[in-house]
Amino acid sequence: MAEALGVVASAIAVIQISTEVISACKFYIEALRSDAPASLRNVLIEVSTLKSVLENLEFILKCETFTPALQNRLAAPNGPIEGCKAAMTALEKLFPKQSHQNGQNISKRQKVQATFATLAWPLKQGQVQDLLRQISRNKEGIQLALTTEVTKDIKDIKAASEEIRSILTREQRHRVYDWLTSTDPSPVHNRSRKLYEDGTGGWMLRSQYWIDWLASSTRCLWIHGIPGAGKTILASWLIENIQDYCNSVSTKSAPCMSIYYYCYFGHHQDEAAPFLRWAITQLSRWAGVVSTLMENLFRRGGEPSIPELLDALEQILQVFSRVYIVIDAVDESNPRDDLLDVIQTLVTDQRFFNLQILVTSREYIDIERAVERLSVSVPMANELVEQDIRIHVQSVLRSNRKFRCWPNDLLIEVEDVISTKAQGMFRWAVCQLHELQRLRGDREVVSKALKRLPKDLDETYERILLQVPKEDWQFVSHAFQWLWFYGELGPPDDGTPSVLLLDAIKDSTLRAGIDNSHILYNPERLRELCGCFISSLEDSISFAHYTVKEYLDSTRICQGPLSFFSTGKTKVLTTCLDALLLQAQIVASRNLEIPEKDNRIQFKDLWNNTSFHSLFYTMQSLRIWGEEISNRDDIYERVKRLLYPSTQFFRCVGKLGFDEGLERVHWDKLLEGTGFSRQSFAWTIDWNEQLTDSDASLFMSLFLILNDKESPLLSRLIREADLEALFSNRIVLKKKGDVSTYSRKCNWVAVRKTYEFDGPLIEVMVQFVNQESEAFHNLLVNHVGLYNPSQTLIHFTGHHMECLAILNSLSFCPLRHLLQVGAQPNLTEHPLTPLQIAVAARNSDGVQLLLDYGADPNCIGDHVHGDWPAKSMLAKFSRFHGMSPLRICKSGYCVTLGESFGPSGKEPELRAIQDLLLEYGGRDFQIEPSEPLTE
Repeated sequence: MAEALGVVASAIAVIQISTEVISACKFYIEALRSDAPASLRNVLIEVSTLKSVLENLEFILKCETFTPALQNRLAAPNGPIEGCKAAMTALEKLFPKQSHQNGQNISKRQKVQATFATLAWPLKQGQVQDLLRQISRNKEGIQLALTTEVTKDIKDIKAASEEIRSILTREQRHRVYDWLTSTDPSPVHNRSRKLYEDGTGGWMLRSQYWIDWLASSTRCLWIHGIPGAGKTILASWLIENIQDYCNSVSTKSAPCMSIYYYCYFGHHQDEAAPFLRWAITQLSRWAGVVSTLMENLFRRGGEPSIPELLDALEQILQVFSRVYIVIDAVDESNPRDDLLDVIQTLVTDQRFFNLQILVTSREYIDIERAVERLSVSVPMANELVEQDIRIHVQSVLRSNRKFRCWPNDLLIEVEDVISTKAQGMFRWAVCQLHELQRLRGDREVVSKALKRLPKDLDETYERILLQVPKEDWQFVSHAFQWLWFYGELGPPDDGTPSVLLLDAIKDSTLRAGIDNSHILYNPERLRELCGCFISSLEDSISFAHYTVKEYLDSTRICQGPLSFFSTGKTKVLTTCLDALLLQAQIVASRNLEIPEKDNRIQFKDLWNNTSFHSLFYTMQSLRIWGEEISNRDDIYERVKRLLYPSTQFFRCVGKLGFDEGLERVHWDKLLEGTGFSRQSFAWTIDWNEQLTDSDASLFMSLFLILNDKESPLLSRLIREADLEALFSNRIVLKKKGDVSTYSRKCNWVAVRKTYEFDGPLIEVMVQFVNQESEAFHNLLVNHVGLYNPSQTLIHFTGHHMECLAILNSLSFCPLRHLLQVGAQPNLTEHPLTPLQIAVAARNSDGVQLLLDYGADPNCIGDHVHGDWPAKSMLAKFSRFHGMSPLRICKSGYCVTLGESFGPSGKEPELRAIQDLLLEYGGRDFQIEPSEPLTE
């Protein structure tokens, strides 16, 4: 008991010192503001965190009984509490008492500046940094004592993580990460960061809300405001500050991490599951592990539930001492009930004790009811925000050359009126300044404009559109439609290059029968007409703010003459898809005539290239607007013509040159967004136009682009086609592919060549479609009876890739499926059997499956009567003719058409395969070998 009382007394003493230091920090920061050393904020945050920990310790000691060992550890003379007391005492002495300040007739600011001059703020000599490190180290010691059981759990999860890490390769871990990630919010973050105006977020860092939240005194902050208040831009800046803070306090033994998620109306989704999936993935990537539960969810396949994702988050969180999460624009989740429930769980459930949550949203009643009791409310309309808006207004008035000739007192009047009437709306202030710059600096004109400023954003936007000359309405309307269209389709994140936007506007207005060739429309004219509706970063154009798109999409604009500028989906797609598909057809026709070497483009020039622009956005449109396209006969027929073999659409994409050079990693990421995988090399497809069935090739093209068997486009094609003919008619094409070989003498070699493919739809597709694709799985399952499983098995076995869950009966495996639906494992009419191919590829899981389904370990196929076509990928297995599977093992040579072997040539798998073959009665022999056996 005495030890416990001693611990309490020591804790109270340190709390009192902390209170004095916190008070001093706040005094200097408030007085000096921008002149205050940045280190003062570090002292304030670190000491505030310590104070919070000690207050919790005092409370727990009064309410619970610690073990004697734990009490002795805390009360020891060299223990963490005494260490904190010594460091805090030394730190307090570095601050002079305010009563010692000299001078009675100088301002408060001058007194403080004089004080700091006499202080020679010791951070310069490193004293403060040393003391902060001591405080942090001892604070961690206290937290460790308080969370002994939690620490044990952390060790357990780390041990489990290490166990999984030893099982999974780096490639396998990243496969799990990619599977789990459904929405990447980083493009929204990067775009928002570019729009931040220096000095406009400082109000938050000066607030007590922020200090308490970083110090974990407050679990959740709710920043809320009306549309246009700048919540997303503020969030993006706060995220950067949180990351800097985490970097400064994180240690190897107590890692501190920050993650973010942006809900976005353009996602058109309930953001609860995507948010959790992103959070788990980011934490797992940082830790370099896959948790047990994550690995189990991946094995099972399908969509994990919210409770399962919360369990997975709990598991990975135990690796970290603290995690800060920022969730922006909760109101833009559609629906948002599940997301609000998730936030409530994260804040209130003790499983997530080391989480700090910050959310932003509009002021909606359902959100307020959900979070008001869980969080500290931070309204965007407050005195500190008004100060930042004033800073922004001052900056624009001083830097914009159009205001330079205005009288100084008139600029002061503009600053006062705009800052006051903004009511926390940065966006409103930006628009008013944009419109005022059009006026001449006449006092009477400007004062009149200031008196009749619009009351809100809707009225602001209405006034701007009414100022557009009638003769330019078509141009501006088409500009809005294309910006809406491109914005829905994706990258580039910073908007559409103005030259391409102007070309698109020209094409669509001409298609609408409007000839504006007599009017000069250039980037400057575009910005002049569209005003603050658009923003231009490095000559790329986008809507300036989400409230612009919201206004143009709304029913409000449709109630008057301004409905001409509305951007309803049907209207936009009619305009843009018509022009885009025509442009893609023209580009494809021209590209066939251009040699590849003359058509290469650099990645940095990508979005300024008309050819890429039209082909890429055509593929994106097919993925996103499939239902709308399938419901329009004229557009659907245009798509079919574009993808028929004679157009050679894929070859045209390949001619753009993204398969070359050091920029491949950028192309890979971009291709993932189109549904392509690098392993498919779809962009190298060269159809044999005379021998290929048009419907079968159209199906394959749509499948490769969409990677979605349930797409309305594929559904319509299947509905209208003769299915038996579709799956049995011939496809003939050439395409690049990778073949990896390994021998004990020369290790492994990967060779990329062009190969020929000839056969029915499924037999060709299994040779390069992503095996993990759910759409591919559905294709095989839903059309059993329309393809030959035995022939498909022969073509597929060499491409079969081992995966985490291949032997888990709950997971889909294409190889197992083919065997289950009747594929014969002993196909003697082919040069090699599926088992010989699997052994040659050193695919131990495939060998196990084939043996389990009755493969004869001594069957060697037809080694006499012919071979596969010389330019086919299967011909790479010709060297194994006549060898028994066991002899193939001993040959020291292997071939795979799927993943590479790596430097070891999969020697462990080789030993496992030999044991399997011997177990099933395999014999070592060779009949009429094509070349001598190498031991």
